[in-house]
Amino acid sequence: MDASNIPLPTDNLPDDEEQSEDCLNLSIRLPPTCVNSNGSLRTDAKLPVLVFIHGGAFFLGSGNRPYYDPTNLVLHGIQRGTPFIMVSINYRLGILGFMHSPSTSGLIPENNGLYDQDLALSFIKDNISDFGGDVNNITVLGQSAGGESISVKTVRSPVFKRAIAFSGTPVTMPSMTPSEHHDNFLSQASSLGIAIKDKDSKERSPIAIAHEFIKTDIQKIRDLAWVGLPCANSEFFPVEKPSMELTKAGKMVPENWRTRFTPVEAQIIGTTTYDGGISYNMMSKNDSRKDHAKAFEHIAKDVLGDQQGAELCEIYGIKPNMPDPDALQAVCLFESDIGFFAAALATCEADLIPKTYFHVFDLPDPFDGPIRKQGEFATHTFDVVTLLGGVSEERVPESYKPVIGQWRDTILDFVVSGRPPCEEYVREERGERRGLMVNKDGVRDVGDEEWLDNDEGRRRRLFELAQRARGDAGCDVLWMGVGRRFLMKGE
Repeated sequence: MDASNIPLPTDNLPDDEEQSEDCLNLSIRLPPTCVNSNGSLRTDAKLPVLVFIHGGAFFLGSGNRPYYDPTNLVLHGIQRGTPFIMVSINYRLGILGFMHSPSTSGLIPENNGLYDQDLALSFIKDNISDFGGDVNNITVLGQSAGGESISVKTVRSPVFKRAIAFSGTPVTMPSMTPSEHHDNFLSQASSLGIAIKDKDSKERSPIAIAHEFIKTDIQKIRDLAWVGLPCANSEFFPVEKPSMELTKAGKMVPENWRTRFTPVEAQIIGTTTYDGGISYNMMSKNDSRKDHAKAFEHIAKDVLGDQQGAELCEIYGIKPNMPDPDALQAVCLFESDIGFFAAALATCEADLIPKTYFHVFDLPDPFDGPIRKQGEFATHTFDVVTLLGGVSEERVPESYKPVIGQWRDTILDFVVSGRPPCEEYVREERGERRGLMVNKDGVRDVGDEEWLDNDEGRRRRLFELAQRARGDAGCDVLWMGVGRRFLMKGE
């Protein structure tokens, strides 16, 4: 169970389902409207459909985890007179979903997990009318890896009409090229005891290695615990290295896509204000990582030079010899701003889909966890868990409940009828950018000063530094060169 890393309540939860390759399933939740008095399904109900794709870094998770239980959101829809059908899907993860070798004649294809999602969505399109769903009114909601999954489908004539992507872009999580995937395939095979060279030290055929790999006991493969990484230079990722620069320029899409595909009608691109909290909660438990301020300062100056490296540290209040919890909290705030927030903004700036709405979730997670010792933060995953209801419905502060109710109304209006949650992010006749802010003050349509100039203008200063440092590539340098390097290596 990974709820403690979000953090969420872990007491009184049912046992988590066992991980299995037999995972291509989905769960459908129907309101009473879809059922006749004799218990038969009302195929003429034609209700809106909301499909959920879970996150978990393409490595773990399930749409059926208790904290993703959508019962309360479904009940909210019923009570407000807009019932809808909720579907949660699963897909292959880790090695089973994302390991790849381009040299195995299709035995180990790329991005199996993403194609699993497409299969599930096609199944829903073909069959949801039998449950009372409207096949022409499907919205897909994804968070983290689920949000990234949606973002690479929205312009490819998807079966869904609208999309909601929270805290997940192709830039936030790394991908690998086909050649990098092949090297990883050989490494994983070797870890299983499969010979990758013959007796004469010549390289064996990748096809022969793949056949042995496939015959290996599935539990041994799963025990390798390889974190799934999507494959770039592929249908879903048509570039070698996804970046914010390419995203913002509208180049993270297939060639000539406007003449080949029809995009979604509208999309919400969202982020929390402290998505990096999940890194804090995991890294704070890692006793091998110490002296965070010193490590971050070294990396920042190594990448940006002494002056701009020092400026980055000053923006986040990172000082030599500061306590590790304080330094890690500041570094993970930087991660939140550059790896999640800036990446979401880049997707909005691409302006590929005119009805694009930016969404900021800033309602602090009230539950105990390592990061709570540092203060109140709107952490990764707390947004989608709060929207769905999950295990925390009766345990959030009373002051949150009116905000959550208003927020659910806003999201369900978008799901049911496509009603805009706020003004579009980009409009030519308007200089400022706009978005939806969800925080203790309520649910508001706001201008970009709300997320750029708050907290002493931290994000504005960060983005200005990025531009001065490397121009349009600045945010990528800060994220991949500084942020990801710290998170993965710490040196």
